[in-house]
Amino acid sequence: MVDFTVVLVLIAVLCLILVFLSISISRLIKKRKSRKRYSQPSVLSEPSVLSDKEEVSQGAIPQLLHRIWIGPRVFPHRKDLRWIQSFDDLNSGFTRVVWRDDDIRTLLSSSYQEYEDIYSRYKLNIQRADLARYLVLYEYGGMYADLDVSAVRPMSELHTAHPDKKFFCFVEIVLTEERANAIGNGEPIRKIGKEKGFGVIPEDQERIASDLVSCTPKHPMMLKILEEVKRRSVLKVKKQYDVFYTTGPDLFTTVVHRHLKDNPDVMVVDKEISDSFFIHHGSALWKTFINFPFR
Repeated sequence: MVDFTVVLVLIAVLCLILVFLSISISRLIKKRKSRKRYSQPSVLSEPSVLSDKEEVSQGAIPQLLHRIWIGPRVFPHRKDLRWIQSFDDLNSGFTRVVWRDDDIRTLLSSSYQEYEDIYSRYKLNIQRADLARYLVLYEYGGMYADLDVSAVRPMSELHTAHPDKKFFCFVEIVLTEERANAIGNGEPIRKIGKEKGFGVIPEDQERIASDLVSCTPKHPMMLKILEEVKRRSVLKVKKQYDVFYTTGPDLFTTVVHRHLKDNPDVMVVDKEISDSFFIHHGSALWKTFINFPFR
């Protein structure tokens, strides 16, 4: 006599296996499609696709979406496909450009020799990735987005709504005065920076994100950021915060606040509006896909 309980259990197990296989196959297909979309020739192989000369001459922000991927792993990382896809879906008119180490080094040797030694001397690839985003935005313009940032609305809405603005960045967090002072007094590299003339000790209360930026080519604000990167390259990185200070959001924030009055075409989007355009998931991918010892 057939034991229906056993049969039901077997059917349930079979259904679970089929569901698991279906999900796995679906993820694999999506992953392959994403990798195929990003397997286009590098920027330097086809410079003609990087910008529309007529748009650039009129001061428009080119429809380019830059990504940085340094390291041996295959791009994109499986955990970040949904976030990457959100930018592709909402910014479908943008040309996707993936910058790898060889591409960056070629750009350095051809146009930015003064940064070659700095790029090579950096202890961590994350510092190289930070420098790379500033270089490609200065050279070509367009939009840069970290891989753990997902889009909520098309960036073109912001660009179109403010045609007089040529540099867009976003407030990430607003610190209390007490917290800003605590960070300033608690991070040794800020004290060293103060001694070397890099700025005041307290952290800026209005911290500006460097994970999503858009601008026109050769924008003077981006040049100021690159100049500050060069100045701070003499500082040694000993802990996680030091990366923020030497190449990351602390440096970016300080420079933007310092030169904002001199650049009226720079728009610092406030926190409420920023949240309506993108979400920074803070997956700290930069600690895993790039060599980073402070985990």
